[in-house]
Amino acid sequence: MPQGWIHATIDLLVYGRSYFWIHKNKDKAWKKLGRRHRKIQHPYYWCFNRKWNFQKPFPKWIKKKVEEIKEANEKEKFMAKTDHDYNDRVWDSLTLQERIYREAFFIWILKHPEIIKNWAKVDVIKGKIHRVIDGKEIWEDSPETKKDYEVLLRYIKPIEENEEVKLVLRKYGENNKPTGCYLKN
Repeated sequence: MPQGWIHATIDLLVYGRSYFWIHKNKDKAWKKLGRRHRKIQHPYYWCFNRKWNFQKPFPKWIKKKVEEIKEANEKEKFMAKTDHDYNDRVWDSLTLQERIYREAFFIWILKHPEIIKNWAKVDVIKGKIHRVIDGKEIWEDSPETKKDYEVLLRYIKPIEENEEVKLVLRKYGENNKPTGCYLKN
């Protein structure tokens, strides 16, 4: 399974919030059950190849469930729980080398807040999330976004020391400066 910081990074990029507590809660049975922890609090994970697959990862029935939730923050939390299970399935399908590349990518992206702002529309430095509300674009204040980002930077420190991750970062990321559209406003 991907480490919690990977789930949190994906959510930070997608929602502007890491939802650490959701991922920690979903995976709390890991200590007792290991990989079998997914038997608890991972319902979407177990629907794989019956109700969804990688070609149709978020079918109509899941979209309908999201639409039934009235409050925007509750919708987002539901989606974070669902994409947790989806990302667990993706992780299961990866080779060890592909997992290392994923880890290196997420470390690289976290070290480039300017890309996060311009690509994902999340300003992790100022704590703002780009939103479209009632057809109007705004940068919503989100102090927890800045805190989540700072926590994620602490999480990746020991992972950066992994020799395989270091190699990938050296080869593809660390010395390669972001260019092009990612830096434009």
